[in-house]
Amino acid sequence: MQIKVFSFNPLGVNTYLLWDETGDGALIDVGCSSGQEFEALFSFIERENIQIRHLLVTHPHFDHIYGAKGSMLHFGLPLEMHEKAVSLIGDAVEAARMWGFDFDDFEGVPSNKTFVEGDIIEFGTSQLEVLYTPGHCEGSVCFVSHSDKTVFSGDVLFRESIGRTDFPTGDYDLLRDSIYNKLFTLEDCYTVRSGHGGRTTIGHERYNNPLL
Repeated sequence: MQIKVFSFNPLGVNTYLLWDETGDGALIDVGCSSGQEFEALFSFIERENIQIRHLLVTHPHFDHIYGAKGSMLHFGLPLEMHEKAVSLIGDAVEAARMWGFDFDDFEGVPSNKTFVEGDIIEFGTSQLEVLYTPGHCEGSVCFVSHSDKTVFSGDVLFRESIGRTDFPTGDYDLLRDSIYNKLFTLEDCYTVRSGHGGRTTIGHERYNNPLL
């Protein structure tokens, strides 16, 4: 599986583009906030002849769904998220506006699609397992590619840090539980690709994260 990361919007969200030898692909956390950012993403996908099959969301905070509507309209696909995240989308739109960000509602776009713990997201010959990892917020998940030993952790786990828990539905004890009982069941060699910032590994965080 090939992985391309884009850093989008003023909050620097990592948008991940995944694809394999079949040409099928998926997007995780489309955070585009301007025409230039959409152009950078869409032109790369077109140039590489990638067929997007899934628009995935790790969690329903506005910076991680900033480019969701534009991508849903462009690809004609629903936004896919944990079933407990759906009810928080409206809150994300209001939070964005409260912070002074322009944010369209989701009228006129394909209906959302939901998944739960243990579901497998497939595209081409690739698979992502859904891990339900609340704590940063309700409806938060991580996506794991076991064949590539990679986990897309959203805002659950960062290099030597963890997600904030002072937002609505955040819970510090629940976040630690998600990390210890879900992510730390993975082997040390798994690469962690977070929602912001650079990469790390499960092993590095297991033994060096000062917040765990």
